[in-house]
Amino acid sequence: MKVDLHTHHYRCGHATGSLRDYVVAALDKGVKVLGLSDHTPMFAAEEDHALPPVAMPKSEFPDYVAEALALKAEFENSIEILVATEADWFSGRMDAYTRELSRYPLDYIIGSVHMFEGRDIFDVRRWDTVDESELAAIKGRYFRAVAECARSGLFQVIGHVDALKGNFPDLGAVSAPAAADEMLLAIRDSGAVMEINTSGGTKKCGGWYPEHDLLERAHHFGVPITFSSDAHVPERVCDQYPEVVRVLADIGFSTWTVFRHGTAGECPLF
Repeated sequence: MKVDLHTHHYRCGHATGSLRDYVVAALDKGVKVLGLSDHTPMFAAEEDHALPPVAMPKSEFPDYVAEALALKAEFENSIEILVATEADWFSGRMDAYTRELSRYPLDYIIGSVHMFEGRDIFDVRRWDTVDESELAAIKGRYFRAVAECARSGLFQVIGHVDALKGNFPDLGAVSAPAAADEMLLAIRDSGAVMEINTSGGTKKCGGWYPEHDLLERAHHFGVPITFSSDAHVPERVCDQYPEVVRVLADIGFSTWTVFRHGTAGECPLF
């Protein structure tokens, strides 16, 4: 069953297309369950629109949710639309997010670590002065930040868990097994799921997040999964879905997990 729980649209400032455009694209591709999950505003900031290229203004979030709910009702006989959002994880600064997001009838919240040790994970300059000998420790610290995000209990879906490699492909082959296992167990034990996110194809690393070895370890530990294109253009809805399904089936996965009103439910992988 085709699902896609991670999409964006023009309000976030770095995606294109309307919410309706993503619904139409999903219908064209035979998607059965579509999550509308654009970035939350920067709720912890004082300004209404703290980071225009990154997230929508606080004042637009009610309209975003209202529009998504209207589309859910309009297309209920054609596709199941889930209303969601993606929130950044800022350790010790999430109270405003918890308070604001609790006001809306969201099906799930994606928790993602985009800022790590003071810099955007996709900033190519962060690697200019890093020695190869440091890579395993850096990757381990990132995995532990994702584990902290999962353990917070604020999120149902944990986003692109090894996306630190996005613009530094060499990091993909670096091993940090203890931290990787800590992260996977934190996701499983929190009741959240790990997304298989194909937006790596839009970065230097190519492919998807996470690496194959993490997929195998996730299966070993019984970590539930879901599919996410992380589409920032409508054409990328369910991008690489058949390839992902083949790989996951070979590993032994058989179901996706989706969330309705915060409650997990399973649907077949294919």
